[in-house]
Amino acid sequence: IQHRLQKDLGLPARHAAKKPLLTEAMKKKRLQFCRTYQHWTSEDWHKVMFSDESTFRLVRQDSKVVRRPKGVSRFDPRYTVKTVKHPDSVMVWGAFSGNCGRAGLYFLPKNVTMRGSNYIEVLQGHLLNFWLIHECHHFMHVGAPAHRTKTVQKWLTDNNIAVLDWPGNSPDLNPIENAWNIMKDKVQEAQPTNIHELQEILKKLWVTMDKKYFEKLAGSMPKRLQNVLKVKGNMTKY
Repeated sequence: IQHRLQKDLGLPARHAAKKPLLTEAMKKKRLQFCRTYQHWTSEDWHKVMFSDESTFRLVRQDSKVVRRPKGVSRFDPRYTVKTVKHPDSVMVWGAFSGNCGRAGLYFLPKNVTMRGSNYIEVLQGHLLNFWLIHECHHFMHVGAPAHRTKTVQKWLTDNNIAVLDWPGNSPDLNPIENAWNIMKDKVQEAQPTNIHELQEILKKLWVTMDKKYFEKLAGSMPKRLQNVLKVKGNMTKY
């Protein structure tokens, strides 16, 4: 059956892509966002400061394919994937623009979540100077509760930072997600053993990322918007 499906009918088994579940309301917001900014050029998007938070873990729970010799137990330690229930992790905030590449990087203290008060401290200490240097016109951050507080909105207004109305649950419309994924792959290759090593690896990865890569990410926004419009608000490949 598998042979007929794969060879004769051209239907090989494939891993399903993991994408956020979107409600009809979410799709409408995505479409509205894309229609609003579909006429922006790559140069326009280069003047946007993209930001986000992401969690990096010491152990990534990924599947692994192994070639185990015949007669060797599948539970042999050499051919098993090691997992832990609660791996240590660090939450990182970062930002970039197509104009100048990377901006600030900030590590939240252990067991501390992002709230309106400390988010303002992050923006004050790790965004504001870069905002002036990069000569950006707009700021993009996700719709997390900490980002939507009145104090945060007032701080952004007081500092003349215009914010794009980013639609929720849309990682394909915030290109910094691509940078996070590359860094997570590199962290997995490096296999740090403690949080200090993890943070040092992340700092090195961040400062060595090519400016042209960030230019490419920002420049991909027109195509991202068109793809979302094409699929009527559903998730895209990004």
